[in-house]
Amino acid sequence: MPRKLTKKDESGAREAVRAPASEQGSAPPTSTRSRDLASRGERGEPGELPSAWLDRLLAAVVTLPLEDGQRAVVTSLVDTLAALLPDHAVGACFVPEPGSASHGQVVERRMPAGSVVAPPGVDPTRVFPALSYERVIAVPGSTTGSTLHVASDVDALDATESPVVRLVDRAAMALGHALHVSRQLTSPGPGPRDSHDFDERMIQADKLATFGQIAAGIVHELNNPLTSIVAYSDFLIRRAVSGPEPRDPDDVDRLRRISESANRMLRFTRDFVAYARPSSGVAGPVILHGVVDQAVAFCEHVLSQSGVSIDRRYAPDVMTVRGVSEQLVQVFVNLLTNASQAAPAEGGRIVITTSIDPSSRDAVVVVEDNGAGIAPEHLRQVFLPFFTTKSDRDGTGLGLSIVKSIVDGHDGRIHVESPPGSGARFVIALPSWHRA
Repeated sequence: MPRKLTKKDESGAREAVRAPASEQGSAPPTSTRSRDLASRGERGEPGELPSAWLDRLLAAVVTLPLEDGQRAVVTSLVDTLAALLPDHAVGACFVPEPGSASHGQVVERRMPAGSVVAPPGVDPTRVFPALSYERVIAVPGSTTGSTLHVASDVDALDATESPVVRLVDRAAMALGHALHVSRQLTSPGPGPRDSHDFDERMIQADKLATFGQIAAGIVHELNNPLTSIVAYSDFLIRRAVSGPEPRDPDDVDRLRRISESANRMLRFTRDFVAYARPSSGVAGPVILHGVVDQAVAFCEHVLSQSGVSIDRRYAPDVMTVRGVSEQLVQVFVNLLTNASQAAPAEGGRIVITTSIDPSSRDAVVVVEDNGAGIAPEHLRQVFLPFFTTKSDRDGTGLGLSIVKSIVDGHDGRIHVESPPGSGARFVIALPSWHRA
């Protein structure tokens, strides 16, 4: 029974699978057909690749069907190796990366003419268990253990002497890069392929950024008159209360309302200008509940227009996280804006819950709404740039992408849940300050 040796050689590939010496005798030399194939190219030192093989491999790599998916790429490359090595068995064990469009393990096998595939149950750890020698070469860049395989009954597949092994090793390097490119091209998501649509969205994003700068400048200019209104209304209230002549209580109450409204607007404009100011990017202790409260204040008008109520269910302890305050405010502004737009016409509700993860001690914030939710086919796409199910008037598809980018930049985690018939539920975990 053939057995598998897993000791790694200097090239990083596993040792060739071989039968015990008692069964196979001494290791045979490379097969006659392999020597003939190699002689068609320029031979140099032992193990040196024939140039004809490299030329054919290069020609195959540049024509790989990248847009047809990763399985098509694997199949095409295995076919190329089988054509180059007709006296060897060639195969691949491909496991898609998490998040890719492909699913399930794929095993490709190409046997030499006249060979018999081993029956099921014979050494399932191998792709070619019926053959005496099998070399397994890991595909670079694969985190799931995808591999290329070459096997033979007569070729010992020595890592330093065999040009066949060198060829398959080069093919594995090419396959790793091709799978990465194919995954990017075929990953689920709208990723606008139409350049005109992409340009339009970029222009809209730039317009919104410019509008934000103008708005911040206008709000800054409002600070001076608002400060005057607050100061003079406070003066008039003190004068009315402590003056020698009695004042109408209703007049004093009106002055207090003016002062309270002006103070509220002044706090908002100062917070807005601070939020719009470029972030220092330096992380420090941030009181999480304060950040959420500030985001709610910014979104008050949007929430009021949508008729959405906010239910804040904060943990009793003061939660301090490590982060950049302005960036974290933007996270919750974007989430609240999205939730308000998804809320039903009547009875819209957003619940914000905070807690401490007992195992990691991370601060956890859950923002959930009672809207229509997110379709199952869209759940994996919501954080992609420019993905949106809204009309052009309501969004650019950048909001949740920015949210994920900021959370990732804070060494945090975010995921979305949307059970059928329920609203969306965004869960964010951020490192506590004491962990820094």
